[in-house]
Amino acid sequence: MPSSVRLFWEDPYRTEFRAHVARLLTFDGRPAVVLDQTCFYPTSGGQPHDTGTLNGVEVLDVLEVDGDIVHLLAAPLEHAVVQGRIDWDRRQDHMQQHAGQHILSAAFEQVLEAQTQSFHLGSDDCTIDLDLSSLDERQASTVEDCANRAVLDDLPIRTRQFTADELSAVRLRKPPQVEGPVRVVSVGDLDHSACGGTHPNSAGQVGLIHIDRWERRHGGVRVDFLCGQRALRDYRGKNRICRDLAARQSVSIAELPAAIERMDALLSELRRAHATLRDRLLVLTAQSLQHRAVNAGRYRIIAQVLDEADAVELPALAQQLCREPGLIAILAIRQPRPQFCFARADDVDLNMNAVLRTVAAPHGGRGGGQPHLVQGGGLLAEDVDRMIQDALEYLSGDGCTAAEGERGQ
Repeated sequence: MPSSVRLFWEDPYRTEFRAHVARLLTFDGRPAVVLDQTCFYPTSGGQPHDTGTLNGVEVLDVLEVDGDIVHLLAAPLEHAVVQGRIDWDRRQDHMQQHAGQHILSAAFEQVLEAQTQSFHLGSDDCTIDLDLSSLDERQASTVEDCANRAVLDDLPIRTRQFTADELSAVRLRKPPQVEGPVRVVSVGDLDHSACGGTHPNSAGQVGLIHIDRWERRHGGVRVDFLCGQRALRDYRGKNRICRDLAARQSVSIAELPAAIERMDALLSELRRAHATLRDRLLVLTAQSLQHRAVNAGRYRIIAQVLDEADAVELPALAQQLCREPGLIAILAIRQPRPQFCFARADDVDLNMNAVLRTVAAPHGGRGGGQPHLVQGGGLLAEDVDRMIQDALEYLSGDGCTAAEGERGQ
């Protein structure tokens, strides 16, 4: 038999109580207490525990252990009689979400013949997992309407105890998970469920039931939903966002989708124009660098630090330069952090990975790529000029013979 009278079953609206200490103990390294009666609901059936105080000491957690309700405390209790107080805002929120789940699950069963497999009530989110293969917008709206009809009709919510024999006459949504007497929560004639949670007296106190989103999950569908004050806060936040966005576009909220479509079209057009201009700029930049090429036997080398370029542009610019036969490009930037790119024309018999290892690695440079193009970073800003000079000297002299031999490697 349970050692504590469960006052939260007798009156879920009760927030204060007086009790005697039945047992003091330590649980998970914390002081804990079992009382002869309590308003504190323990974590169970998907519903989190209540919070509050006992003689002013914070209750951190509430668990059911072998029929006992164990209160984990922030500090030990010093008296045999305690005055308890639960956090009503948390209790009311849990009552709204839990009763809302019963109603929503019943609506899914009524509209789509979908069974609820599991229920989660978190501090910010509530979910049910359904044995559905899919869910669309129209179906979700129909289920939502069905659930909120129960709220608008303010269906009574009753709790009753049934023996096993009596239970056979009750149309339960799911078979009970316990043996012996079963506590059944009924929402009008819409739903009858075995449940030990706390619930309001009527569906109207649940408030708005809103399906927020859904996703395919483990072969079924997971539905996120909000009830009561959570649904109201969600509406206020999203409405505020929509109002602000509409004001920025000088349109009404109803006109926002069309305004966003126009912005998307404009953005796509601007991206195409930007790409065209970028390509033209690369060609012009490459042309402006051609006169800086240094003759090195069979090759021509352009070795430059480009302070106005960025890391994204370096490979494209290097490839543009190397469209010219016999050309090698050694390019680098200092800001926002040093980056480099080495490239060669198709007719140049060099492996640029070998060049990187020879001229960049000694300065801390790291990177890699294909034989015709490599890129990397890791240099200090003050080493960039020296690396460029080393590359120019290496490629202009006899030292690049090894790189020529590694062309295809």
